Amino acid sequence: MASTTHYEETQYFRQTWLWALLVIGGVPAALLGVTAVVTDADAGTNVPLWTGIILALVVGPFVVLSRANLRIEVRDTGLRLRLWPFHLRARTVPYADIASITATEISPLGEFGGVGVRLQPTVSRWGVRFDGPLGYIVEGTQAVRIERDGGRTLVVTSVDPHALVRAVGRVGGIDE
Repeated sequence: MASTTHYEETQYFRQTWLWALLVIGGVPAALLGVTAVVTDADAGTNVPLWTGIILALVVGPFVVLSRANLRIEVRDTGLRLRLWPFHLRARTVPYADIASITATEISPLGEFGGVGVRLQPTVSRWGVRFDGPLGYIVEGTQAVRIERDGGRTLVVTSVDPHALVRAVGRVGGIDE
């Protein structure tokens, strides 16, 4: 029997700074690579093949990141998260494991150091530990903070965190 989806949203990596970093790093790398192949090629070197390989290696991350997305679904079985293409299967958080869920605001760079699946670092005088919350950080500063049984915390960015909290509370029987 199929599980019913009560809420769903999809987020994409659309941050200007992220794309600027990719362009600033990727374009010079492509130019240097192609220039090196063309200028240092021997008579038997297949220059078009090597140029194509270099361009594929540089342009590939642009294509993958432009299609990458975080899909959040509130289903009968639990909260499902899938960061495509990095997760081969969706991760499910059963409602029985959720102690509380609240809407919050975060700073992706300040708290998690970037976007993607992130661990929040804790700095102490002995160094940096990654024992803070696990974050699915994709789009914006609005998120939900999920306190799980066992003390682990999960932070997930959301387009509409209040609707997500209401849906998880309604379907999972969790107090907001």
